[in-house]
Amino acid sequence: MKQELLNGIKAILGDDFAVDPHFTPPYRPWRQRIAFVPDGDLFHSIREGKTSVVTDEIDTFTETGLALKSGATLDADIIITATGFNLNVLGDIDVAIDGEPLNFADTITYRGAMFTGIPNMAWVFGYFRASWTLRADLIADFVCRLIRTMDDRHASMVVPALRASDDGMPLSPWVDPEDFNPGYITRGLHLLPKQGDRQPWRHDQDYWREKDELPAASLVDGSLRFA
Repeated sequence: MKQELLNGIKAILGDDFAVDPHFTPPYRPWRQRIAFVPDGDLFHSIREGKTSVVTDEIDTFTETGLALKSGATLDADIIITATGFNLNVLGDIDVAIDGEPLNFADTITYRGAMFTGIPNMAWVFGYFRASWTLRADLIADFVCRLIRTMDDRHASMVVPALRASDDGMPLSPWVDPEDFNPGYITRGLHLLPKQGDRQPWRHDQDYWREKDELPAASLVDGSLRFA
């Protein structure tokens, strides 16, 4: 995929243009987000000498622009900062359960939708590299099935809880950094739940697996406690 993207750039800019380093980031395609350039208009503008692109890291501001870590400088009349954002987990709502403050990062996810120790809450979290609504639909169907199960059991509460067989289970971040690691996720991982090394404690981000697994997942395997 990386080579296909670079071939598209070279087809417009030619082999003499310094694609490396200006269009060769250190991450794989979709490990961080990809910007779409309709009709290659940016690259046509570069070829025509109307636009230039420099990929580097900022060392400091200067009186006339920017000093870069490579030692190069960029003169600028206007500098627009667009360096990302910080996650606002659960909307910065102070959640308490039975009077005890919730630390979301201390929980373990149940199929990327519910969380240990938190009753009656499902989190609609979509896919990073596919349509967000694909997973939203799967979770909506799952929640409807869960509510029907609660009705059948005359339960008003359901909460995920680790089973005895899950004791000592290795834990990992909410998102595998090797799979998806943009800055806003990396900076916020310490605020997010953990995932385990087995189902139902995984957050797979794999539609082709979840489209079969989530509709068929057992709700009475002991990982959900009804009351």
